[in-house]
Amino acid sequence: MDYKQIRPAQALLDPENPRLPDGTSNDREAINRLLADGYSQMLALARDLVERGEGNPTELPIVMKDGSKFVVLEGNRRFAALKLLADPKLADDKAHQAAFERIKKSNGSPPKSLYCAVANDREEADPWLTLRHTGANDGVGVRVWSAEQTARHRKRMKAPVDSGTLRSIAIADELTEAYQADTALVELIKRVRTDKLTNIGRFFSGVTLTRMQFVMKQVTDAGPQTLWAKHTADQLHPYFSWAFDFLAKNSVDAFKNDTLRGHLLNEQADLVPDAGESLPDHVRIADHPYSPDAEASEDDEDAPGGEDETDATTGAPHPDADEDDPDQRDDVDDESNADGSSESDNGGGRKRDQKDERCLYSSVKLTNLSPNIQRLLKEAKQFPINDNYAVACVLARVILELAVSDEKVLKWSGKKEGDTLAKKIRGCILKLDPDIETPKRTRKDLVQANLDVKDIGVVYLHQYMHNPSAKASPHVARHFSAVYTPLLNSINESVK
Repeated sequence: MDYKQIRPAQALLDPENPRLPDGTSNDREAINRLLADGYSQMLALARDLVERGEGNPTELPIVMKDGSKFVVLEGNRRFAALKLLADPKLADDKAHQAAFERIKKSNGSPPKSLYCAVANDREEADPWLTLRHTGANDGVGVRVWSAEQTARHRKRMKAPVDSGTLRSIAIADELTEAYQADTALVELIKRVRTDKLTNIGRFFSGVTLTRMQFVMKQVTDAGPQTLWAKHTADQLHPYFSWAFDFLAKNSVDAFKNDTLRGHLLNEQADLVPDAGESLPDHVRIADHPYSPDAEASEDDEDAPGGEDETDATTGAPHPDADEDDPDQRDDVDDESNADGSSESDNGGGRKRDQKDERCLYSSVKLTNLSPNIQRLLKEAKQFPINDNYAVACVLARVILELAVSDEKVLKWSGKKEGDTLAKKIRGCILKLDPDIETPKRTRKDLVQANLDVKDIGVVYLHQYMHNPSAKASPHVARHFSAVYTPLLNSINESVK
């Protein structure tokens, strides 16, 4: 194709414009039909042409020669707007005339011509028109931005972004981070985010935020909003699993107002966590990430003898306590309650749930590793998690890193001192169970550690040492302890 500057006076609007299916006989008719089809959009286009003084350089109009004139095959609205700015009386409606007259007299001036591609005939132009107006066409055509991509672009431009879209992005980000251990839920969130982003913000608004005890907060004044709640990701897991499945299967009409959202909450009341189990204050959901082990532990409480036969932290048979070993006494000697029963008894002869683990790595033994690691582990067990959870979050990472970096462990795992922590941990896991990521796995107790290391678990470990704004919590410390206890004990046994 050739390229040429075309003035509005040289251009004829296309009488076969697909926007006007029954055709037009002249420019005036075409202009008024386009106004009837989208008056406010035509005004906005005219205003933009005046303010910028040029057309969109990323979308060239396409014209074809017709005698001394050029028929506009692509860009009819742009040329119609320019014609109206040159002569507002082309509009039949007096109000339309007045509006274009006001824009014409405003500051700025429209371009005198538009740079166009000149086709020999319609046949030459048709493939390009098809790609321009019929979607992505397997990547050859125009791939329109999603709502999220548009919002991120506008944010980069420091342009206003709809608050509902921002809330949708913030919630999707937060839940993707909090539920890394549930790949199915993360994929579901991703699918809804891609197909129905703004519906997330609509669903989690009004009565839903209030009754679920959710709030949107900013960690820093300049930072993005995040989702905070009075329950942990474990407690909210059944609800979010249902909610995103519902979003994936339904249109906005199913939850477009507070009345409908209230009915949905009433119907799914069994998925809403008990208010009596609320945390004292709102916390970021991602600061209390989901752990399948915790859910499994809660399920086991209802099974006959479920907690009598296994260790509350590792899920392995509980060893007999050695009265001469203070490390083991930590795991079994609990303070007595007022009625004389111990915390581990819970009134029913069951050992404590893992979430009540008193100290970090309480059932870990590293007797085959260096004396320095053994000493640090012993000292870590002297600090109750509830009173020292910030220290526990740091020590969880330090002890794990020292263990997988021990000279004997590196030789056994085949890793090097200079490898990243994630690589060292993965090396140990794969040494213990090469099939950990297949149905043939033999070490189900290492599945969560493997998931954490593959996704963002190591990032969490690092942040408590390197990020001053990272917020520690007893739940996170116990999560680390539960996830890495089986791995540490297995490492110790393997390097005898």
